Amino acid sequence: MAPVSPAPAERARKGVQLALHRLQEPGKAGSVATAMGVSDSTVSRIKTERLEEVVLFLVHLGLKVVPSEFKCVDPAAYAFLTQTHERVMRKAPQLIWEQEE
Repeated sequence: MAPVSPAPAERARKGVQLALHRLQEPGKAGSVATAMGVSDSTVSRIKTERLEEVVLFLVHLGLKVVPSEFKCVDPAAYAFLTQTHERVMRKAPQLIWEQEE
């Protein structure tokens, strides 16, 4: 059975949580402000007044908010890797416990 995709509001909530978590890192808000060329107070206003709206906007565009270290994988490649892993793991007990003759 295929997994059910979470509702847009739930995906947005997770994206907001991720952004807020990253902004809690020491010095992160200041470095974001510098990178954007805005003041620290502008970043704070975005965070408190617009973050949920912006992330929900992105979700409705079909985009995801994920950590930059994550890698994108084609759905077909992911399905292949998942199926291969399942097949190997089903045979793992035999491979591990077989005795050499």
